[in-house]
Amino acid sequence: MPFKPVIFSATILLSFQLCAFGEVSFSRDVMSVISKSGCNAGGCHGNQNGKGGFKLSLWGGDPDHDYKELFSSGTRVNLEDPKSSKILLKPTLQSKHEGGKRFDVGSDEYRILLEWISAGASTDLETRPALDSIQVSPPVSIISTPERSIDVKVEARFSDGTRIDVTRWAVYESSNLIAEVGDFGTVQFKQPGETTVLVRYLNGRASMRAAMIKDNGSYEWNGPDPRNGVDEHVFSKLRLFRQNPAEICDDLTFLRRVSLDISGSLPEPETAKSFLLDERQDKRSRLVDSLLESKEYADYWALKWADLLRVEEKTLDPKGVQKIFTWLSEMIGQGKPLNQFTRDILCATGSTYENPPANFYRALRLPVNRAEAVAQVFIGSRINCAKCHDHPFERVSQEDYYRFAAVFEGIDYEIIENKRKDGFDKHRFVGEQIVKLVPIKDMDQKKLLKDPRTNERPVPGFLDADADSLKSYDHRLDELSSWITSHPRFAKVQANRIWANLMGQPLIDPVDDVRETNPASNPELIDFLANELIKSDFNQRELIRLIANSSTYQLSSDPEGISGIGPEENFARARVMRYPAEVVIDAAHQSMSVEAAFSDTSKSNRAISMPGVESVHLSKDPYHGDRFLKVFGKPARLTNSDAERSNETTLAQVFELTAGETINGIIKKEDNRIGRLIGEGKDDLQIINELYWAVLTRPPSSPEWSLMLSYVSLAENRRSAIEDISWGLLNAKEFLLRK
Repeated sequence: MPFKPVIFSATILLSFQLCAFGEVSFSRDVMSVISKSGCNAGGCHGNQNGKGGFKLSLWGGDPDHDYKELFSSGTRVNLEDPKSSKILLKPTLQSKHEGGKRFDVGSDEYRILLEWISAGASTDLETRPALDSIQVSPPVSIISTPERSIDVKVEARFSDGTRIDVTRWAVYESSNLIAEVGDFGTVQFKQPGETTVLVRYLNGRASMRAAMIKDNGSYEWNGPDPRNGVDEHVFSKLRLFRQNPAEICDDLTFLRRVSLDISGSLPEPETAKSFLLDERQDKRSRLVDSLLESKEYADYWALKWADLLRVEEKTLDPKGVQKIFTWLSEMIGQGKPLNQFTRDILCATGSTYENPPANFYRALRLPVNRAEAVAQVFIGSRINCAKCHDHPFERVSQEDYYRFAAVFEGIDYEIIENKRKDGFDKHRFVGEQIVKLVPIKDMDQKKLLKDPRTNERPVPGFLDADADSLKSYDHRLDELSSWITSHPRFAKVQANRIWANLMGQPLIDPVDDVRETNPASNPELIDFLANELIKSDFNQRELIRLIANSSTYQLSSDPEGISGIGPEENFARARVMRYPAEVVIDAAHQSMSVEAAFSDTSKSNRAISMPGVESVHLSKDPYHGDRFLKVFGKPARLTNSDAERSNETTLAQVFELTAGETINGIIKKEDNRIGRLIGEGKDDLQIINELYWAVLTRPPSSPEWSLMLSYVSLAENRRSAIEDISWGLLNAKEFLLRK
């Protein structure tokens, strides 16, 4: 189904209940007041260390703890004189309170707390029905000016079947500054735009998307025909937002874009000229097919996985890094299905040299690190918050966290040799290791992982509370890989990652944060892509092919005539962005016909094929090419996050491009493209034309012809003038940025 909104602009009149069950309940009403007032937020008493000697669980994740904490001081709850209780005096500023006023005397919040204390301040945590879920309506709402507000309704659903309107007691937060949400669930827009409204009630989490668009009564759709399901879902949302997409980009723009996006490599001038002259209707799809079979494609996407899997020399050693990068490239080149690829990684044991994916566990030495990495990379779940407290955004408790971490216990290492030069650096290993699973009976019981709340060893299990228990601890990695690759989020996070790499903008942002409270900008599209990935047996090439052949991917980046909110977020036009560090430096060398040189142990001559990061981040004497990569954001691979890489532009990059050794060295190298063209006796016109095709994948425009020919003809030194032109082209936005 295409993007389906709920157009919802009428005002809802809500009748709120003061108490969820007709009488004051600690588990529902008191806990709701504490959350609604912000008392258990991270900046207040929900802080890890509490505030003013009073520590509540973050966002009410542990009501039993909170009840005990309320009574840990005799003055917080005063049963003999309820009105003198500190939980009434401080938030109303009848008594000094660093957190300021949270509610007024006589307010609903005040009355609930006072009535609860007056009735004896009992707990009902074990007797009241549990909260199953909360439902937010409408799930999607779009209004047009002059309307500026949307009323949201929240319904709580309990285990006994009870459904209660809790709009008054839910906590709301807008994902950006274009809108604010009032205490009673009214979304008030400050300007046109789209936002996600996060909603909390007790331990329930939900979200809805809201947007305000400018009224455009004369709107008519004027876009290309959809080529596949990608376009159907993208164009459906654009119509809804009364936006028209850009035109389809020209052939040379497409050639350059798809070559760099899929293979990380520039097309050669002759390839570009031939493509331009090719009159076949299917030449673009033929090009996509050709790129997907190239060695560069395999290396470039292996590079992306190497970032995620922390392929770096300090923990793996140079040979291990080379082994796993080669394995990644081979698996991608062979088209190994992503689910089997993942299984091979998660189940890998043995020699880190003979079985390269075993390096994944060599890079992650602790059970908690393995658990966090696996959850984030493969199912888009950032569980690290649950290490200290129940996860504030997901249904992952602290107990779930340690149960999952326990699955990764007993992964040990036999160090065959360690030839590290720095004997004081205990985190560095140089030599082969054997990754092995140790039987539970053979583990050092004193070193086993313990849940800090109970000080007991957790029972190993998966994050999903409904998942089957481990059948065999000795085969836990096999069971883990089956659970991960069959998880609904697995296909979704892989599809989202592929989409983001091709389009420059994920559907779920951040890429590896897939949860109900972080909805996709186009939920139907991400579901479609995930289903297509599953239908293709997790064939990465097929999903890339589907996206690259869509009209959406092939839209121009030209902003002219593109109006409305979020044209790039809604994919109304191609996103302009800087290419990754490796692509930029390889393109510079390739365009000038110069072989790159890096100081890594593999002596790589292409940055996209560089296995590790040691020469970039750890070397005491890096080559200028290594320094270039660092300045342009190549990650040190110290995390398992897509976000570690930076594609932002910085002042240091400007200096590197204009005055750095790398670009100037490429231009001045005697036998580069400039030297070859001069040596072949080419005239100025031919040389300038060739340089434009090599660097920018297009011929010069008429004004450029005139300017460049004039510049060379007036120069005292012909070669120096041509070098200046090359320097200008390599510093052009058109060279550095995807368009």
